[in-house]
Amino acid sequence: MEQLVRLIVDVGSDLDLDVTLRRIVSAALELTEAKYGALGTRAADGSLGLFVGGGIDADTARALAGLPVGQGLRVDDLQAHPLATRLPAHQPPLRALLGLPITVRDSDFGSLYLIDDRPDRVFAPSQEAAVRALAMAAAAAIDNARLFERERESAKWMKASREITAALLSGDPQTRPLQLIVNRALELADAEQAILLVPDEPELTSSGADTLVVAATAGRYSSEVIGRQVPMDGSTTGSVARRGLPLITDSFQYPIEGFTDVGERSAIVMPLIADDAVLGVIAVARRPHQAAFDEAYLDLVNDFARHAAIALALAAGREHALNRELAQADTVDGALIAATEELRRLWRARRVLAVTFPTYSSSAGTAYGDPNIVVAGDSARWSDVPAETRQILLSLRDGDFLTPNAVLPGSAGIALQHPDGVLVVWIDLNEQRQFTLEDQTLLTVLAGRLGQGLQRVHRVDQQRETALALQHAILGPADLPSGFAVRYQAASRPLQVGGDWYDVVRLDDGRIALVVGDCVGHGLAAATVMGQIRSACRALLFENPSPAAALEGLDRFTARLPGAQCTTAVCAVLNPDTGELVYSSAGHPPPILIHPDGERRLLDGGHTIALGLRRDWARPEATITLPARATLALYTDGLVERRTQPLEHGISRAAGLIHGAQTSTLNDLADHVMSNLAPVDGYQDDVVLLLYRQPAALELEFPADAGQLAQARTTLRNWLSRAGVNPQQAMDVLIAAGEAIANGIEHGYRHSSRGTIRLTATALPDQVQLAVSDSGSWQAAPAEAGSNRGRGIALMRELMDDLVITRNTAGTAVHLSVRII
Repeated sequence: MEQLVRLIVDVGSDLDLDVTLRRIVSAALELTEAKYGALGTRAADGSLGLFVGGGIDADTARALAGLPVGQGLRVDDLQAHPLATRLPAHQPPLRALLGLPITVRDSDFGSLYLIDDRPDRVFAPSQEAAVRALAMAAAAAIDNARLFERERESAKWMKASREITAALLSGDPQTRPLQLIVNRALELADAEQAILLVPDEPELTSSGADTLVVAATAGRYSSEVIGRQVPMDGSTTGSVARRGLPLITDSFQYPIEGFTDVGERSAIVMPLIADDAVLGVIAVARRPHQAAFDEAYLDLVNDFARHAAIALALAAGREHALNRELAQADTVDGALIAATEELRRLWRARRVLAVTFPTYSSSAGTAYGDPNIVVAGDSARWSDVPAETRQILLSLRDGDFLTPNAVLPGSAGIALQHPDGVLVVWIDLNEQRQFTLEDQTLLTVLAGRLGQGLQRVHRVDQQRETALALQHAILGPADLPSGFAVRYQAASRPLQVGGDWYDVVRLDDGRIALVVGDCVGHGLAAATVMGQIRSACRALLFENPSPAAALEGLDRFTARLPGAQCTTAVCAVLNPDTGELVYSSAGHPPPILIHPDGERRLLDGGHTIALGLRRDWARPEATITLPARATLALYTDGLVERRTQPLEHGISRAAGLIHGAQTSTLNDLADHVMSNLAPVDGYQDDVVLLLYRQPAALELEFPADAGQLAQARTTLRNWLSRAGVNPQQAMDVLIAAGEAIANGIEHGYRHSSRGTIRLTATALPDQVQLAVSDSGSWQAAPAEAGSNRGRGIALMRELMDDLVITRNTAGTAVHLSVRII
C-alpha cells in the first residue's frame, strides 16, 4: 500500500500529458514487477490514438495498445488465447497479460496493459486490484493534465489574439495583419500548412464575392499556393465563407494546388469574421500522420479567428479580474456587489445596475417578485430608474439570456440566470457613445462568467448552510451559562467547518464542566470525528463529573474511532459559587488565567499526552481557586500557533491581549482577542476561544412586590462577596440597588398590581455594573419637604460613580456602576 500511494503521488505530480502517461506505465511496471507495459488511448471514433510503451518495441506496444480489454482482462497463458494472433512474434513468447480500462469523466480514455514473457509468471488478483487503484488515480491525473493542456492551449490562442488586435478590425484585410494571423494559427495548431483566403475584390465581403484568393500562407508549400483562386460555389472554403461556420475535414471540394494535392491530412477551416462580416477564410492542415483535429479545436480556433480583437483580446484580462472577484465571494449577494464594481471599473462607467427579479410559481405560471437592485456608482432605486430604461430592463428579463441590448446610446444591458430568478445587468457609460461590437461581445462573455459564478457561489452557500447547521448542532451549546463567552472560527473555506470544539455542561450538582478540544485535520471529516468525541465526553461527565475520569474514558473511545487518535483536549469542572476549578489536560495548550491586578498564570498542571495513544493511561488532575474578577481562557492551538514563531510566543501574546482589555465585557474581550491574533490572510487552523470571568454575572427576575426586596438584597450581597467587593462598598451598592428596585416597584407599576423587576450585576476587574429595569411607566415623584421621598436618584448618584436612567416605551432601566476600591 505504501508503494501504491507513493506511485499515485508520483503519477499526479506533473501536468504534462505525455509525461503523465509515461509515468503511469512506469508505475504499473514497478507495482507488478512486469517486464513490459503499454498504454493506448482511444480517438473520438474509437480507434487507437496515442500509445506509450515501456520496455517493449514500438510495433508490439502499438499492437498491444489496440487489444480490447472490456472491464478488465487477465490472461495467464497468452499463447493459448485467441488474442495471441493479434500480437507480433516475440522471443521468448509472451505469456501473462493484464489489461485494464482507464475511464476519464465517464468516457473511455484508453487501456493500460502489462505483459510478461517469463514462463512461470502470472498476475495475481491482488496485483490486478492494485493496478485498478492505480488506473483510477491515473484517470484523475490524466484529467488534470488534459485540463491543464487545454488551458495552456487556450492561453496561447488568447495571447495570439491580443497581437492582432488593431489589425483585424481596423483596415484592409490584405495587409500584414493577415500574415500575422496565419503565422500564429500555424504555430498554435502545430500544423504543417496554413492559408488565408479573401475575396478577390477587396471592397467586397465573402457574401458578395464570387471568388476567393489565397492572400497569406505559412508553412510548407507557401510559394506554390499563394495567389491561387477558388470559386465560392462548389468549394469547401467557399461554403465555410457563405455559412460563416467552421469545419473539420480531410477532404476538400475543389482542389487548391499546393494545399489539397499534397496528401490526405486533417484540416480545420474557419471563417474570419469582424463587424458581422466574413472577411475571409483560414484553413490549417496538419501533417499526414498527426492526430486529427477534434471538436474542441472548432471552438478554440474559431474564437481566435472570429473574436481575435473582441472576445479573446478584450476579455482576457477583464474576465480574469471578474473571475477573481467571484472566486473570493462567500455569498451570492457579496459576489453580485463585487461583480458590479468590477464591471463599472472595466468600462469606467458612471453606474452599473444589477437588478434581480425573483421568480415564484403561481397559478398562471412563473411570476416575478419585486426587483432587488445592487448599484455600483451613482445610487438608485427602482423608482429612480427612467421609465424607458425600466421598460428595457423588463424586456431583457423576459427575453433570451446573454443577448445584449444596446439601443440607448451610452448604455447597454444583458440578462442572465440568477439563483433566485433572472438578473439583468445595465451599464451607463460616462459618455454618450454607442456600445460597439467589441463592448457587446465582452459583455456577453463576462455575463456568462457572472452567471456561472453566481450559481457556483449559490451551491457553495447552500452547502455551507447545511455544513454550519451540522457544525453548530455538534459543536457546542449556543445558549451559554452566565459568565461565559465563546468564539469559533474554522479554517476550511468555503464550508467553514472543522475539528475544534467546545462544550459547557451544567452538571447535576450545580457545577459546570468546560471542555475545549482539537481533532486532527480540518473540514467535514474532522467535524464528524469531533461530534462523536464531544458527545462521548459529555456522557462521561454526566456519569462521573471528574475531568481525569472523562479523559481516561475518551482514551478508550478514541483508540477505537478512526481519525480520533492524537486528539487534544482540556477538561475542567468549575464550582461557580467558590471559584474552585479542577482540570486535566490531554496534550492541549494550557489555559490562561489573568488576575484582576494583571498577574498572568498558565494552568499547566494535570497535563499528559494526547488522547487515544494509550488506553490505560492514568490522567492526573490539578485544582485551583479562581480569584474574584479573574478571567479564564481556554483555547485551541489555532489561536496562538504560527509557523515562524514558537508556541510560547503566541500564548504570551494572547495573555497580553486579555490583560490589556480585561476591563471590557467578555463578548468585547473575545472579539478583541480574535481580531488582534488573526493573521493577515486569516486563520490557517480551526480556532476556539472560551472565556469565563469569576463570578458569573448575576441575573435576577422577581415580582414587583416590596416583599421581594429582602431576598433580592441577600442574593446581591452574596454575589458582591464572591466578586471581592469589601463590606463597606458592598453596603453602598446594596443601598443604591435597593433604591432603584424600590422606585421600580413603587413608580413603574403604580397603575398595575402585576409587574416584573429585572436585576443584573456584572463584575469587571476594576468595577461593578448593575442594571435595574422594569416594563412599566416609571416616573420619580418630586421631593416633599420634611420627607425622604423623591431623594432616591440623588442618593444613588451620591453612592455610585455613574448613574444613567433610560426611559422608553419598553419601560425604564437604571444603570449603576462603581469602581472597586
